[in-house]
Amino acid sequence: MNYFYEPVNLKQWNMFDKVSGPGHLEPFLATQKMKIGDIVLLHVGTQDPEVMTGVYAWGVVKTMPEILLDEDRKDTDYCYGKLSVWVEVKEIVRSNPLIKQEDCRNIFNNAFRSVHKINEKGVKHLLKIMRF
Repeated sequence: MNYFYEPVNLKQWNMFDKVSGPGHLEPFLATQKMKIGDIVLLHVGTQDPEVMTGVYAWGVVKTMPEILLDEDRKDTDYCYGKLSVWVEVKEIVRSNPLIKQEDCRNIFNNAFRSVHKINEKGVKHLLKIMRF
């Protein structure tokens, strides 16, 4: 199993409004390395001063990466026409993050622009603070 993080821009997709709770399915940008069963952490940045930076949700990859071409989503989905996977949300919180920004710095190894695989050092730190 691999672990990934996906930066969430609340101005483009407000997961706090859109995700009903555990079991919610949503497409996210993918890398070719993603496989069914991998874990994706949803990281919220600093776009909203009311929301602390950190990881507020995580989910499990349910499909292999493919180009999302669902015509019904063409005008409404950021993932349309891009390499994507469907992720089932397993946990979401709306107040304090599951993983605060201080710990995120020890887990994530790249800039927050797109989906990234978490390196081995980051996974070790992640598994110390989270139970999947």
